[in-house]
Amino acid sequence: MLRWLIDDYGWAWLSYGFVMLLPTAVFIVPFGVYPLLVDRRLRRCGATVTAVCTGASWSEGRVSEYFHFTTLEGERSSYRSPLADGRISSDDEEVRIVYDPKSPHRRARTEIELGRKSPARRDLGCGILLLVGMNVLILPFVILFSL
Repeated sequence: MLRWLIDDYGWAWLSYGFVMLLPTAVFIVPFGVYPLLVDRRLRRCGATVTAVCTGASWSEGRVSEYFHFTTLEGERSSYRSPLADGRISSDDEEVRIVYDPKSPHRRARTEIELGRKSPARRDLGCGILLLVGMNVLILPFVILFSL
């Protein structure tokens, strides 16, 4: 099959396809698209409960906080916020958490985080700009070498 692709389309187009898929798979989908889809799902069908902030960890001047909560079904779960510039709450303070009833361990956000603009929008925009820039720089060479 690979031989057929190379014979019909050439190495240049095959390489171009790989180079375009790489940033999409590594950067755009996990850091741009997926977090926005999780936020959308939580806003539409998330369950809200009270959580307790149990601590925070600092890395490079940014903070990530840990929250423990009990789902409406009685299951204990936890949530770790992504790195941010400032704290959402102090230790032992109660905060409202919105979680996905189908997957409370994997998909949760604080109401404060859902109320803010998601940094995933910036990541998605940067990823799209990266792809456009790569197309402007690489596509002329691909066309030239495939002739």
